[in-house]
Amino acid sequence: MADRLRWGVIGASSRIYRTRIVPPLEASGRHVVVAEASRDADGSDRPYSELLRRDDVEALYVPLPNDGHKRWILAALEAGKHVLCEKPLTMSAADTDEVYAAAEAAGRALVEAYMWPHHPRNQMILEVGRTSLGDLRFSRGAFTFPLGRPNDHRFDARGGGALFDVGIYCLGPALLLAPREPVRVAAAAVRNEHGADVSLSGFLDLGQGFAATCEVSFETVYGRSFVLTGTEGRITIPDWFAPGPEEPSTVDVLRRDESVEQIPVPGVNAYGAMLDQFADVVHHGATPVWGATESRLLARWIDALHAAST
Repeated sequence: MADRLRWGVIGASSRIYRTRIVPPLEASGRHVVVAEASRDADGSDRPYSELLRRDDVEALYVPLPNDGHKRWILAALEAGKHVLCEKPLTMSAADTDEVYAAAEAAGRALVEAYMWPHHPRNQMILEVGRTSLGDLRFSRGAFTFPLGRPNDHRFDARGGGALFDVGIYCLGPALLLAPREPVRVAAAAVRNEHGADVSLSGFLDLGQGFAATCEVSFETVYGRSFVLTGTEGRITIPDWFAPGPEEPSTVDVLRRDESVEQIPVPGVNAYGAMLDQFADVVHHGATPVWGATESRLLARWIDALHAAST
């Protein structure tokens, strides 16, 4: 038990926790869940505060609706817990700066739960993008699906819309390849009666001839893809590109001469790899694959896209 990361979970009835986090936690010998909390029957979140008072909880996983992230991150840090929080970490760049400042002051780890960079296929995409695609020109990400639950928190202020929910999957690869402020930003959105974007298309000019575009939607047909293009080649992931397959696969690179290079990559459970890396951050001081610098920059990109789309 002493060598395992001791987890507490608030919002333990969440789908992402039950379906994606619990299986690798249970399969690994590096983690143990010592406490779970859900709201009381009357809607009170007292159980969350009670969990944070437990001495045996070392780290907190937060899969709550987005509007609860900042509050419970700050409460957990004040209680001396390390925090892995679902994306988006917060709902503004200012709030993201605030929670990271609190983490630094508390001497605790705070990480946004973005599993994509932890998968070997996606790490190969980034490596090829940095070394053998020539000058990067286009990063195109799409994550669209019909969200058929009209009372889902993502449709109102609790979740804030499609860009907050899935924009990280479209924008994260470009950010890791070109971690800088955009030169120009443009966006168009369809918003519902709550002001939440149900569809949004965005463009970021990242300078040096490189542009990132994203398409996110809760109202259109299924479409999840990623294309990275440079002057010497192109990588296309035509379907579900996050988190990446658990079985071996290839990264297919179309070269200028129209040949296709297939680079084999192993499979892995990216959620499990993310959890193990968080344990390394907490116990061994490892540098997060997706850390404060990346989360803060992404929050600024999202703020800019929302501003441009209104």
